[in-house]
Amino acid sequence: MKAKAKDKHAQNSMDAPDFMISNKAKEATRCAYAHALQISSQGVLRIKNGELVRVLSDGSTTVVRKAKPHRSVTVGQVVTVRSVKSA
Repeated sequence: MKAKAKDKHAQNSMDAPDFMISNKAKEATRCAYAHALQISSQGVLRIKNGELVRVLSDGSTTVVRKAKPHRSVTVGQVVTVRSVKSA
């Protein structure tokens, strides 16, 4: 019984750093999004309700198009990504 309690305590202590890292990543993503909204005159693209949406700094949104579904990938499958040439 003590061994199970000790293992559970060890697992909880290992989960704490993972939880902290995920919270920091979440906060960093929010800060980056807010910063991008502030500095971009063209807005920020994001996916919302299955649509690609442009969000402007004033909060207004414009639907750009319907988002394409994500690709399902199995373990070991090789995926080739086409390159996008910048203008």
